[in-house]
Amino acid sequence: MNDEITDDELLHFMKEQFDGICYGDTDYLETTCLEIFASAVRAGYDGLPASDGSGEYAKLDPVPRWDHALFLEVLNELVQ
Repeated sequence: MNDEITDDELLHFMKEQFDGICYGDTDYLETTCLEIFASAVRAGYDGLPASDGSGEYAKLDPVPRWDHALFLEVLNELVQ
């Protein structure tokens, strides 16, 4: 990433993705999350200093994800 971010920012980002969206899958972390993140940083993305790497992937992820609250709401409607 051409030293555009600190090691701490990168580590926080990686840990958050590994524990969250990657569900412990290092291949997914490497081939998807880090690729998207590295491309964004190389293209000038600079949202990390304010967050220290936390919560950044959701801003960059091109894949729509489930909204947990909405999912539970619809599930409750279906059950009732």
